[in-house]
Amino acid sequence: MFSSTGLCAALLFLASVVLAANQTETSNNTLVLLHVLHRHGDRTPNNIGYANNPISNESFYYPYGFGEVSKNGMRTAYKIGILLRQRYSSYLGDVLNLKYNYARSTDASRTKASLELVLAALWPPRRQEKFWPCLNWQPVPFYYDGRDMQLNGHRCQVYRDEYNAVFNSTATQSAISVYQEWYDYISNATGEDFSTPSDVFNLYMDITAQLAYGYPIEDWLKPIYPEIMERIAVDQYYLDANTTLLRQYGAGFLLKKIIEDTQSKINGTISPAERKLFIYAAHERNLAFTLISLGVFNDRVPPYGCFILFEVHLIDGVYGFKIFYHDWTTTDPKLMIIPGCQEFCPFDTFTELLKDVIPDTAGC
Repeated sequence: MFSSTGLCAALLFLASVVLAANQTETSNNTLVLLHVLHRHGDRTPNNIGYANNPISNESFYYPYGFGEVSKNGMRTAYKIGILLRQRYSSYLGDVLNLKYNYARSTDASRTKASLELVLAALWPPRRQEKFWPCLNWQPVPFYYDGRDMQLNGHRCQVYRDEYNAVFNSTATQSAISVYQEWYDYISNATGEDFSTPSDVFNLYMDITAQLAYGYPIEDWLKPIYPEIMERIAVDQYYLDANTTLLRQYGAGFLLKKIIEDTQSKINGTISPAERKLFIYAAHERNLAFTLISLGVFNDRVPPYGCFILFEVHLIDGVYGFKIFYHDWTTTDPKLMIIPGCQEFCPFDTFTELLKDVIPDTAGC
């Protein structure tokens, strides 16, 4: 067991890691609002992947179980908060005012746990806010609603009907038939039916989770993982967002909220008036939907802990967005250029470019 001295030393070491983070603080003198969409941290597989997988029993992932954030995933999520704290320290200040921060998660335990860790690193208590000796943590409220449209629009029947129409079309069936060789290869290796990009997508996700946890994969997977399987998984994203209606339900409701909240900030009607940050904890599909809808998808599966930053700036009397994506391949988040815009995209231009993606309905 840790003594109180040992615990304090460990926490002080953790604090030193936070302070040593080498992220570059953004220019905050023009920043007026921030929206963040992030994927949860590394997780365990959702299920066994395939029946003859030697790493198939849930006990391999004790004590977490299937589909939960792992210890590595906890570190990943905490690092998101560290980066955000470093990047936006002067903008956010060092005192948690609950009016500053709005945080929402999907109704999945891995996103909820990840969001808790992001908020813990983003809002460490000052000495006078600590309620327990050496505990460098304070509770930060967040919300979730399994039926909210911003993060769950793709669960609507309207979306499913549109997707099925796209998937069953002659054009789609012809396009995905190019992968028949790999469907057959996986089916023969597993003794199960793999016949669609979605089948391969789900296997790719579980194999990625298995590797991230530290377990090896079987030799038969090595010729196709990750490159070929990721290529098929990425094509699944393009199927998911193949039409305007699919993009509206996949990302449009969240983009609509971002636009509406930004408009409220511009108008001076945002409530509470002190609001500085909206943060959403979600899944890789949410990130892919959004990147595709913005026209900046890089044809890679969004990795654990990746995030999109929607920075709202007031520059020379003009409100607009700077949008960044961080996938942990670089030190700092990458500035994304939306087709038809520049590095700084004026608010009116941004809304005009996205008008087809923004739904005119309120729900399913």
